[in-house]
Amino acid sequence: MKNIIKYTTIALLSIILYSCSDSDDGISVDEGEGYAKFSKTELTITSKGGQSSAVLVWDNVEWEIETIGEENFITNISPSSGGEIGSSDLTTISFTVSENNSTAQGSQEVYVVNKETGEKEKLVITQEIYPLTVVSPSIKYQKVVGFGGMYNPAIWLSSDNLIDSDELATMYDPNGELKYSILRLMIYPDKSMWNTDVAGALQAQSYGAVIFACPWDCTDELADYIDKDGDGGSDKHLPEENYEAYANHLIEYVNYMKSNGVNIYAVSVQNEPDMHFTYWTPEEIATFTANYGAKIREAGVKFMSPEACGFSPEYTDAVLNSSEAFSNTDIIAGHTYQGFTDLSSSYVKGRHDYICNIYPGWLASTGKTWWMTEKLFQLGYDEEDLNKQEYKKWSYNLDALGLEMHMCMEGYCSAYVYWYLKRFYGMIGDNDHRAYVAEGEVMKNGYIMGHYSAYATGMTRINISVPDGSVLATAYVDETGDVITVVALNMSENTYETLLEIPGEVSSHSAVETTADYDMKNVETSLSDDLKHIKLKISPGSIYSIRIEL
Repeated sequence: MKNIIKYTTIALLSIILYSCSDSDDGISVDEGEGYAKFSKTELTITSKGGQSSAVLVWDNVEWEIETIGEENFITNISPSSGGEIGSSDLTTISFTVSENNSTAQGSQEVYVVNKETGEKEKLVITQEIYPLTVVSPSIKYQKVVGFGGMYNPAIWLSSDNLIDSDELATMYDPNGELKYSILRLMIYPDKSMWNTDVAGALQAQSYGAVIFACPWDCTDELADYIDKDGDGGSDKHLPEENYEAYANHLIEYVNYMKSNGVNIYAVSVQNEPDMHFTYWTPEEIATFTANYGAKIREAGVKFMSPEACGFSPEYTDAVLNSSEAFSNTDIIAGHTYQGFTDLSSSYVKGRHDYICNIYPGWLASTGKTWWMTEKLFQLGYDEEDLNKQEYKKWSYNLDALGLEMHMCMEGYCSAYVYWYLKRFYGMIGDNDHRAYVAEGEVMKNGYIMGHYSAYATGMTRINISVPDGSVLATAYVDETGDVITVVALNMSENTYETLLEIPGEVSSHSAVETTADYDMKNVETSLSDDLKHIKLKISPGSIYSIRIEL
């Protein structure tokens, strides 16, 4: 019975082959003669290499397989011969194929040879190339200053939950993994507290970090109180007659820190002036910046404004549209608490598009920058159900912080600064029972930020073209043009493989990757023979960074 089925199958396939004429099955068979033919004349295989196969149909013949072509990406064929006079069969020919790391398709001809007559039938095997990702250093965007977070403020947290020197080294030491490069300080309203942060600021500064400071409270001495929402509340507010005294307060802080060895890079007008810490109207922010921004800058710092909670257009436009306020503002600062990444929401997309237009629309021609100076991600922090504590999950960390950092960089951001560095939802664990790592240990968010800080700080973002959008990537180049870096997020469930094309010969390259299972792990990359293409293999659900030296 098995022989009947086999010969019936061969007969039917022979009829099909005889009746087809296109390239896939265009093979004719002369009845009564021995033959050996592939079921198709063309076969396309992937760039990855490995195993592939083709079906050989033969009758009343002994045959053997041979290959012709200079590429020889087929490394093994099995079986390489077979057949029998007086018999018929279908034989699966298996090919072992090497990986194609070149930028050109491979092509190799395989022949089945009739050993008696020498007659040959051809199979053309084409090997695809990997998707080509191209970096273009000649197309430059914003300069990147760096990445970091908020130094835990002594007036808000207990003394046993502040950042110690070892923890600061973990995050900021340039010889470590993370290499954070920006530290944000609170300007305490009580001057007697200013010395509290000096030691930490000096240590971060010794690592090369940029230090900037923001006031929350305009001080009780300078404040009055208003009902900003009309609901009977009492909100701290700075009256205009005290603007000069407030400017002097900020300058005094800068000078105090300088006298203690800390060089403050920039000072903000007010942390979240649209909130309750100290409330300002948009017009008041613009007026203060226009009238006193220059005086503060004379203290040797850059001036940041308006630093609204959701990067509110009302506040930001008030500064941008005032020639005096804009002139006195070096850094347009704000927070993305009102949404930035969920572009399916028309509100969020509108806010995202507004923020991303600030640099090309206002700043690029002036040498000014925009910074994202505060954000936190803590979804599920108050849930008892472990499954609902999203902030502990890698998928949430990558989708929240990872995606936002990518989109901010793509949106011309020059600095991304998280909220508390040390907190159960921050960069390193604290002593809160909700932390999922031990106190002082790096959390997943910490490694995500480390990818950007270690691979983009001090660089200029450049153009990168990813062929199919499966991976989100930004690329950077240093001032010499000799170092190129790429930070990529693979948000999919599939491994992504690509050839990275570099405009120049590569002298060295190295890459690290973070997934749910490991953190900034060294991963293998391979360089093409032309020294201008690097094979990348990016794991599913990962953030991946590569450094290339030309």
